[in-house]
Amino acid sequence: MFDIWVLVKRPYETTKLVPRKEQSRMKGLDWLQSRQKWAYFVVVGAVSTALIFLSIPFKAQFQYEYRLGQIWLEDDLVAPLDFVLPKSSEEIEASRQALIDAKDLYYDYHYRIEEWQSSWGADSSLFADMETWQRRGVVDVLPSDQHKTFLHNGTTLDLSDALTPEAIKAKYGLPDSQEILTTITLNTNLTDSALVDKQEALSLNKGVITKGTPIILRGASLTQEKFEVLKALEANYDGSETEINLMGRLGTLGYLLMIIFAIAIYLNQFDRKVLAHSSSLNLYMFVISSAAIATLWSSTVFFLNPFVVPLVLVPVLLRSFFNDRLALVSHMFLLLLVAPFISGAVHFIVVQFAAGLITLFNIRGIYKRSQLFQSTFIIMAVVIFAHVSIYFIRQMEWSTEAIQPLISSLIGILVLLFIFPLIYFFERTFRVVSDLTLLELSDTNNPLLKRLSKEAPGTFQHTMQVANLAEYATELVGGNTLLVRTGALYHDIGKIVNPQYFTENQTSTASPHDELSYLESAEIIIGHVADGIELAKKQRLPDIVVDFIRTHHGTSRVEYFYRKFKEDHPDASQFESFQYPGPKPFSKETAIVMMSDAVEASTRSLPEKTQSNLNEMIDNVIDHQLSSGQYDNADITLKDINIIRDAFKKFMRGVYHVRIEYPKE
Repeated sequence: MFDIWVLVKRPYETTKLVPRKEQSRMKGLDWLQSRQKWAYFVVVGAVSTALIFLSIPFKAQFQYEYRLGQIWLEDDLVAPLDFVLPKSSEEIEASRQALIDAKDLYYDYHYRIEEWQSSWGADSSLFADMETWQRRGVVDVLPSDQHKTFLHNGTTLDLSDALTPEAIKAKYGLPDSQEILTTITLNTNLTDSALVDKQEALSLNKGVITKGTPIILRGASLTQEKFEVLKALEANYDGSETEINLMGRLGTLGYLLMIIFAIAIYLNQFDRKVLAHSSSLNLYMFVISSAAIATLWSSTVFFLNPFVVPLVLVPVLLRSFFNDRLALVSHMFLLLLVAPFISGAVHFIVVQFAAGLITLFNIRGIYKRSQLFQSTFIIMAVVIFAHVSIYFIRQMEWSTEAIQPLISSLIGILVLLFIFPLIYFFERTFRVVSDLTLLELSDTNNPLLKRLSKEAPGTFQHTMQVANLAEYATELVGGNTLLVRTGALYHDIGKIVNPQYFTENQTSTASPHDELSYLESAEIIIGHVADGIELAKKQRLPDIVVDFIRTHHGTSRVEYFYRKFKEDHPDASQFESFQYPGPKPFSKETAIVMMSDAVEASTRSLPEKTQSNLNEMIDNVIDHQLSSGQYDNADITLKDINIIRDAFKKFMRGVYHVRIEYPKE
């Protein structure tokens, strides 16, 4: 059998012959590799969907949003269950006052004739009438008709014919100073006790609305009476009478899959790095799923509500590990994910979206404790404003039950104060790097950078300049500026091993390379990459930072010693010994650091740093890296490269204070 050969040419590479069988095998491997991330996403997405599905309370929820005076645009609403119609606080107070005004009065009976006779004298003309007074009864104050009167033993007492001391004095012309003891005295203890019993037994409800009773018809105005009935229905509604059937469960599953599918499309379109790294995808789906599960679970516990779940942690965590846009969009996906399965979804979405949005606006100050406290109080203020706005719109009463969502939200926001240990936990659990870690590593007081500044001061100054240059370029074309700066600071850390062999660290005109062959010199220069990786591993630097050490020279050559060797040995075969092992940069950030490193080193070596010389050198460096395919694996466009090229020219002119060259006369 004869192999069929085809021409395969890649950008910036020479044309070469590849067998068709080999080409087919390569295509097959590329197909499997491109599908691998989707296969893993399907597994992670299926597990997340299953866990969320099992957490959903499959009970019907009260989904109506209403306010006083609106026109009811929903279908006719019929009571789905028996429920009580509670009294308002004003009505309850009025009922209590009515009980006080018409309370039952309990009296004690006393025989007073002998006491009256002894106090008035033996020959009093009123002794004959005292029998009548005793029989009719003498009481201080006659009760009104609304009071019921009883003796202390519960016997009904009729005081309609009773007398008062004032009435007796007026009839018989007795002086006001004359004391007339009463035969019937009020028993305050029994009277108060009976009133308390009645108040405790007071009904707090107006009545019961039975299942099937029409509540409000489509197109009707929501009057105060209807509004109170709806509030009563919402307060008593638990869905216990209307469990979701099979069709409802299938609809729920379809809805969850739709949201997960939307997340996949977004990640593939805007954040492919999350899909490409299993650890990042695990972290991302864990944050979304756990937040959704906690929210759904809290809605099933009678003493909790969904507002107590600190959903503001979602944008904080995703911003710390990824970026602002992904954090905001994911927060919206999360709210859509749980909204159909909780009561009062509009209220919940408004408050949580406002909290998430203001959290992202203030998240940039999360690295300082003082700013963290300030941000937390600002978020709490916004949440209070959102809750109060909803209360005013829906004209809700300011009861303890009504403000429970507000209190729960404030409790959830306080969890932000513990964000630092949470970020550390996620870093160690999922082996990802947050901005907090990058910020700590970029501190020049870090032991490894401190050692570089002492043992290789020239290299340290070079890395600082490369970091500034790379950060400036990244801000223009987009990317993780903190990651770029951190990677640039550590990219040449391997020069600590042999600092004297690198020009920037040499203090005399004599070079140690003068005593070495070109191959030996190239081996030492190339070795700083491997030395840097080894040092980084010992210091337990994150892999994402070590990648900058691996890739900052790509597969380029040590040009100076390569050309010297080629001049003396034109027919030698050791030219590959002058090439860095790679790999090439595979992200925008690593590509920018490679460009910054080469541009900074080459422009520093220029003897005369005029504007034209700097521009020419920068163009040559970038064009050489481009033509040798160093950016092939990085997600960087030609437009980005040209923007970076112009930014480098502007930046280096500022570094070397280049002035405009005036034309000659």
